[in-house]
Amino acid sequence: MRSPLARLIRLVLLPIGIASALPHASLALPFIGGRGGGKVTVTITASADCNNCGAGTASALKVRVFAVADEAGIRTVLNNKGLGWSKQIEAAAANVLGKPIEDFVTPGTSKVLVIPRDPKAKAIVVEGNFCKRIGAGWYFIEPGKKKTLKLTVGATEFQPTPGK
Repeated sequence: MRSPLARLIRLVLLPIGIASALPHASLALPFIGGRGGGKVTVTITASADCNNCGAGTASALKVRVFAVADEAGIRTVLNNKGLGWSKQIEAAAANVLGKPIEDFVTPGTSKVLVIPRDPKAKAIVVEGNFCKRIGAGWYFIEPGKKKTLKLTVGATEFQPTPGK
């Protein structure tokens, strides 16, 4: 039995002769309405000196991954030094697409985080709650539509994983 939407599509397309090319109109539905869907896989590998706070002792790092509709807008929020970690997502709410994923990565380990791919996303943001925020590269913005992103966490910053 066909869904009501599939029947409606056949009724609309029948007069122009396209319905005969779509024997199962419901199979064509995922292709209507543009790109998107799928997922973005972010692999974060923590180095042995991960999040060392400038003291030489490595620490676990809380990370957050999310997609945004406007890269410039999220940079403004992330560079606001008076805005704490817990308030950043709230301040950027209109720009954030979907629900951010939060997790921890410990020194010497890797973590794979998967977020849904949003067709409106202009960038993927990976943010770390580093204990040393002054002079730190505590967020990484990957513009574009990549399906995978691999980063290494050092003492005070994110870097693209070499050789990947």
